[in-house]
Amino acid sequence: MRTRFLLISLLAAAVAAIAVTPALAATGRTKPAWYTKAFHQKVIAAGAQGVKVGDEQLNLDCPGVQTAGVSAAACIVAPAGCTANFIYTDGSSQYIGTARHCVDSIGQEVVMQVDTTTLASVGTVAKMTSGEGVPGKDVALIRIDPAVAAKWGVNPAVPVVGGPNGIYTGCGSVGVKYYGHGYGVAVAQGKPEAGLATNWHDDGYGWTGFGAPGDSGSPVLTADGLAAGNFTHLIVDTGDYLGSDHAGMRITRILQVTGTRLVNADGSTTGPASTSCG
Repeated sequence: MRTRFLLISLLAAAVAAIAVTPALAATGRTKPAWYTKAFHQKVIAAGAQGVKVGDEQLNLDCPGVQTAGVSAAACIVAPAGCTANFIYTDGSSQYIGTARHCVDSIGQEVVMQVDTTTLASVGTVAKMTSGEGVPGKDVALIRIDPAVAAKWGVNPAVPVVGGPNGIYTGCGSVGVKYYGHGYGVAVAQGKPEAGLATNWHDDGYGWTGFGAPGDSGSPVLTADGLAAGNFTHLIVDTGDYLGSDHAGMRITRILQVTGTRLVNADGSTTGPASTSCG
């Protein structure tokens, strides 16, 4: 009965999103009801130490594998329920990315899961695109607090699906894989997904696959492990993304607009590169 109810709820949410926005629907979700303002202040006050939370709560609100530390594809709890993507560096600071529509403003504290039972404020929003977030212009980078990095570590490897090991700069159809913390009874305790990307532009890209609320910001890679970009929107079978039901911002554009380099799974870095997909 519970499974049937959840499935019906997810379908209803999808129908509602289509009815309101036929072209685009952001894939974030609100923070958990138990994550109150008072609890947020407790997390902020705890600093790098973080606050322990019952794993039964995090299993529901952060379903999936959680690699220890400030990790690629980690679960973000506040200011919105989203997923982080990759680790970045500008030579002096380390950053972790998510979608622009998952945060509110520069300087905002971002709380993430740093192990199976701990939440911590990992840093503050330092870079983000303007506007509310549309495919190709929807990224935010959180500067990682050095104290948090020292306490928990920073892990650039995407769990389960692996990578990144460089960036994709092509324009042709290519298989993609991704990992997020979206809701859904069908995903249980992990949600590696795969799809086919057929729409490549210089700023955004689109593919067919599966996504759920909470997947916003998550990392997308080609089948052979090259970073493709982030996952920001559902229901984009229109205009420049004809035939796609998912879209995101390309990693090439993310690196260009943020002035950073991608940190690969092995610790090496890859810098910005141009594309000519139009």
